[in-house]
Amino acid sequence: MILHILTKAPDSNAATQMQQAVGDRDAVMLIEAAVIAALDPSWTAWQQCHARIFLLSEDLIARGLASIAEINGLPTLEMNGFVALTEQYEKAVTWY
Repeated sequence: MILHILTKAPDSNAATQMQQAVGDRDAVMLIEAAVIAALDPSWTAWQQCHARIFLLSEDLIARGLASIAEINGLPTLEMNGFVALTEQYEKAVTWY
């Protein structure tokens, strides 16, 4: 079980590579520029692992996207939840 942490926009090479690497028991945490995925509910990763993909609340707020994530029903975590998530997975991989 791996926690994939994406820092780049959903249309980046890092995002494409991450989607190819995500396994059935893995989770995805979107941070930094990756939270703009809230603007695109049709992004393929939402269909691929919707129940296991999270956006960092603090980064959504910083970019003015918190209400959009809420309207689209996207799962968010605050920093404490992010830390707890890292403890649930055997390994974490960050995609830059």
